[in-house]
Amino acid sequence: MMELLAPAGSFEALHAAVQSGADAVYLGGTKFSARSSCANFDISELEKSIAYCHQRGTAVHIAANTLIKENECEEFLDYLGVLNDIGADAVIIQDLGMAYAAAQLYPDLPLHASTQLTCASLEGAAFLEDIGFSRIVLARELDIKSIEKIARNTHAEIEVFIHGAICMSYSGQCLMSSMIGGRSGNRGHCAQPCRLPYNFRNNGKTVEKGYLLSPKDMCLVNHLSELEKAGVNSLKIEGRLKRPEYVSAVTGVYRKCLDGGRVADRAEYNELLNAFNRSGFTDGYFTSKTGSGMMAYENPSNIAENKYSDEVLMRCADNAEYKKIPVNIDCTVSIGMPVLLTVTDNCGNSVTVAGESEAEYAVNKPLSVERAEAQMKKLGGTPYEAVSVQLVLQDNAVVPVSELNNVRRMAVEALNKKRSSKAVRRKNRIDFSFDEKPVDEYAITAACRTAEQAECCINAGIKRIYAPGVVIEELKQKGFSEHLIQLMPPIDREGKNDTDLVSEAVLVSSYGQLNKGKNIKYSAGMRLNIANSYTLKLFSECEVCELSQELTINELAAIKKACDTEITVYGRLPLMTFENCPVRAQGKCDRGKSKNTLTDRMKEEFPLVCAEGCFCVLLNSKPLYMADRLDELKKCGAKYFKLDFTVETGEECRRIINDYSKALSGEKANGMKVNTFTRGHYYKKTD
Repeated sequence: MMELLAPAGSFEALHAAVQSGADAVYLGGTKFSARSSCANFDISELEKSIAYCHQRGTAVHIAANTLIKENECEEFLDYLGVLNDIGADAVIIQDLGMAYAAAQLYPDLPLHASTQLTCASLEGAAFLEDIGFSRIVLARELDIKSIEKIARNTHAEIEVFIHGAICMSYSGQCLMSSMIGGRSGNRGHCAQPCRLPYNFRNNGKTVEKGYLLSPKDMCLVNHLSELEKAGVNSLKIEGRLKRPEYVSAVTGVYRKCLDGGRVADRAEYNELLNAFNRSGFTDGYFTSKTGSGMMAYENPSNIAENKYSDEVLMRCADNAEYKKIPVNIDCTVSIGMPVLLTVTDNCGNSVTVAGESEAEYAVNKPLSVERAEAQMKKLGGTPYEAVSVQLVLQDNAVVPVSELNNVRRMAVEALNKKRSSKAVRRKNRIDFSFDEKPVDEYAITAACRTAEQAECCINAGIKRIYAPGVVIEELKQKGFSEHLIQLMPPIDREGKNDTDLVSEAVLVSSYGQLNKGKNIKYSAGMRLNIANSYTLKLFSECEVCELSQELTINELAAIKKACDTEITVYGRLPLMTFENCPVRAQGKCDRGKSKNTLTDRMKEEFPLVCAEGCFCVLLNSKPLYMADRLDELKKCGAKYFKLDFTVETGEECRRIINDYSKALSGEKANGMKVNTFTRGHYYKKTD
């Protein structure tokens, strides 16, 4: 049967999840967790939680799912060593470099690939499996056919989200909170700008107003049999920020439906709605029915009354013990001997204890079989339930009831200890080395979305130009062929990853795109979130690797450059990437021919553009501009400075190229007007 995985943002929520039937729980420590605003757990609390869960047959997955900066790598790997020692059943990781290192350091510690890694294709799953991940949490945007294809063709376990909040952007590909407010979702500090109101404008005209980036919560309670047939291993409930009552209600409903092999009845579905909902639920991604029906345009908040049944509340009560482990009890009572009691659980764990006083010959009333069995079965208040009692009772033997109770308690304590004991795991000693490739000269590169933009770059003498395949084909027809590198789609998604190659060099946006052929020259784009030396080394066979846009100048400089690196120094950075296109949802799709924007409460206007593979990308309202600070950026150690052209005209491109060309040659750049540009993360305080 599929595993039911429940959230635990606090010990109270963990308790509720276990008592409501979760097979596993996931929780975060006080550092490196993508839900930094949860109560979370320090090391002693993690140990306590693991012991509590293991005694009750529940696995514990620890979320260490943020991007790791260079100065945190050693601490992070040491932290994983602690989790390895205290018996965590798995660690959920986003940072690829850290996962690669952890697989070598702690070979017995199961690694689960976070949904933040944007795995949406079979090729992506194969890459993650090769790194050392034993389980992959798929992107929430996948439909059932895509899920099944991946699950049926990979050795790694597959985990999918089945209930709770969903992000509007592909997880791991959202920079909106980071760029606008300095709170990075990749670092666990998302401010949820998607839950704010926006105006949708088409060619300058306001078409729709509301919470246009706020999806309803996901609910797949009526699709469990499809997921099982698809080969899914684990079903994940979102909600580490939710109350224990929510965790109990949702886990309880899914437990009943899984055990019964059925869909939810009306009362159970209402229980889910009453626990939390944003104008109802959606299964739009799963059923490929995207559009406005997935969205909570009028209200981004919970509209439920948070009413909970007595059953839900009882499971949340202190010391509740509703999840029972079946045990077999063998008891021997012999005159002149202490009571011997053996308890064996359903996993084969067995303990034998002896009482503290001997059984005596009964002068009056001997111990009855019925009384002895009744005392052995009194396991209320413990995690166990006796399914059988085998009693060997010598004739005329008697022992005080208090002694039977005492030996039963001793056996429970011994079994608790055995079930929560930690297996010895390996801990390898490895010194990771990083060769550095010096920068002999700096150069400007450019990413373009139109032939006009690309021609401006060619005429300016730029030697590395990234462009979509259709643009490259158009340029070839005009006689241009040199220095063109094909820009791959922003997401490597099953069903959309069949892009035709028109160049022998490609810029990949996903690790799943590194499989186009041995003779292809690969470059790694910013969407790979390369934030430290370990991740850079993982991709160092690429010609060029772009470093994360969420790092400061000093943080970029600290990374040991194992290959040529690149940083974006101009452009409207991609803030969100949508599967559920806001333009199409408004019935305005014309494949990018119109001008579509979202305007926020501050009157900032964010362009919506079509990207390769039919994805919609939300761009920043202001372009990044660093021409007047190019000398400072040289401290980063990157060889290439990339200009990212998206909505710019040819004239705007020529002006920007001129600014950066001057700056690179030591002249003063013209600069931009105040409040018309951003410096990105280059000077922001680190979180």
